[in-house]
Amino acid sequence: MGDMLAEALPKKLGQAFTSVTPQLGLEQAEGTNGFIEVGLGFKQVDLVIPQQVPGTYPATVTLGTELAVLSTDGTMVFSTKVQGKGHGEVEVQGESCQVTGLEPIVQQAIEAVGEGLLKQVSGSSEIRTYAGNLSAAPSTSIAKTTHQTGASSPPPAAGGAPILGNIPSAGPSAFTGEPATSTVLEFHAIVRDESQDHMVQPGESITIDVEVRNSGQIEAKDVEVLIGGDGTLSGHFPPTVLIGNMQPEEVKRTSITNRVADLEHIERAELTLGVRSGTSLSPSPLPKQFTLSVKPENWITDAAASGIDVPPKPFVTPKRSKAVVIAIGIGAFRDNHMPQVMYAGRDAEVMAAYLSAIGGVPDERIRVLRDHRALKEDLAETFDTWLPKQVDASTVVYVYFSGRALVNGTDGAVSLVPFDDATTSTKRLYPVRHIQEVLSRLPIQRAIMMFDVSLDPFPGVNPAKTPHADWGIGADEETDRVMWMVGNRRLQEAHAYEPGKHGLFTYQLLRGLQGLADIDRDGTVVAGELCTYARREVIQIAREQFGNGQHPLCSPPPGQGAVVRIHPMAKGDNPKPPAPEKKAEPAEKSSGGSQQPMNVVPEK
Repeated sequence: MGDMLAEALPKKLGQAFTSVTPQLGLEQAEGTNGFIEVGLGFKQVDLVIPQQVPGTYPATVTLGTELAVLSTDGTMVFSTKVQGKGHGEVEVQGESCQVTGLEPIVQQAIEAVGEGLLKQVSGSSEIRTYAGNLSAAPSTSIAKTTHQTGASSPPPAAGGAPILGNIPSAGPSAFTGEPATSTVLEFHAIVRDESQDHMVQPGESITIDVEVRNSGQIEAKDVEVLIGGDGTLSGHFPPTVLIGNMQPEEVKRTSITNRVADLEHIERAELTLGVRSGTSLSPSPLPKQFTLSVKPENWITDAAASGIDVPPKPFVTPKRSKAVVIAIGIGAFRDNHMPQVMYAGRDAEVMAAYLSAIGGVPDERIRVLRDHRALKEDLAETFDTWLPKQVDASTVVYVYFSGRALVNGTDGAVSLVPFDDATTSTKRLYPVRHIQEVLSRLPIQRAIMMFDVSLDPFPGVNPAKTPHADWGIGADEETDRVMWMVGNRRLQEAHAYEPGKHGLFTYQLLRGLQGLADIDRDGTVVAGELCTYARREVIQIAREQFGNGQHPLCSPPPGQGAVVRIHPMAKGDNPKPPAPEKKAEPAEKSSGGSQQPMNVVPEK
């Protein structure tokens, strides 16, 4: 790694000075007018290989360096610290855990370090002043070495790997362009309510997370986060939060949490977040606005929610098919910048328990993947290796997913977001179409697909130009054996249902499986009824309680004669309410005599 740095940094720093010459010995080169010492300190490789299974795994390499520019007598002119990261994938072959492919990631981290050092050296007023003072003196050079050249020269950075070099220069001509007078600040912000249901209520805590990056070439002084809005929420927070001074490429984060009150007679509350600096900013970063709904006083409570996690009684029929259950819940992610999905892991656990209890599915035919145990490789192993070993022509496959999914900006194809995916990459996504391809090849009787998803566009894609999510459903050969129940067909966050501690769509599926989805009251909940019931309830609750629509998808829809819609799912428990008898209508007179009164009752 030291050799790679020694080769890369002289070339990179040569863009700031006239020339760079590695110093191979201890003697000072002729014409030297200074030294640069670089030490490699912090070194870290983030790599998790959960199973001894051949495949590719994400890896991150982080390098920390310290740079010091010294005059010929060893006086410190300028010093800085820079951290660089490289991201990529490594390959593991066989069961030896031998890893290949790490070197390009290291090279990427070194390039990031080089870019950071170049920006800071190029923007240093101290180096410019030093070079300016040398312009009146005979032409000399600046040398770069991590060796001490005299008693007055400071030692190299602690723990650093020595990088030797010599950078000749010619006074002020070593620097190009005019000194930078402004810098650039970028920031990301997240506003989270305590219950994570995207609504705020009196006494609930609100957290503001802000990440600020100085992507300019000079130091940004006295950086602050600005908190404003309509006063409803901003009044509970200070108007400014000090970040402090920030060096080029430096990233700082802050988080502030306060409880809110005085929200009566308010339907919505706004927060506006921005950043400013004592240093001129060009361009000025645009503020970000957040709108939260206020939970009304007459918020509907759900008495049945407390028992929702108790599975119903087994559903026994003479021709009950063998079943396989795959339940996936991913609410947390390795990338902390990825928004979490509330209750996703719990959703998967409870849904798996329901399907197991209702159908009598043994544990060995159930696979539950959640959070850190739901890597891309885990999904691939489940569908490509484990599932084919469990099925035959009489098998019914239940696939449940709760979490995030991304929609391709070109064709609308949907891909699931596993635990190890990142906000800026699509390499670790798991395409839904691959699941469909697997199911189409297997000799199964039918498949029931239940997806409670928050949908986002691919990174960098304009949401307004993203096509509708294409779940790849509706193919003629699949309509009769695959039933789709998708909780959200639009680009939006799927609602969480706080009273039930589940996703809203999942909660209604569970209620339906308890028997309430037996719409025709024939004692059996079939797949079509279950989706119709959940869809109706989600639309109503999202409109009444959240003020924000959520529209589930059921496919195939009613009226297409698909046998999969009448697949039995659970025992019905939706008793028909007693109907009062209607009063008898007065008899009409006729020439043929009088007609006797008749009691009319509803038809059963």
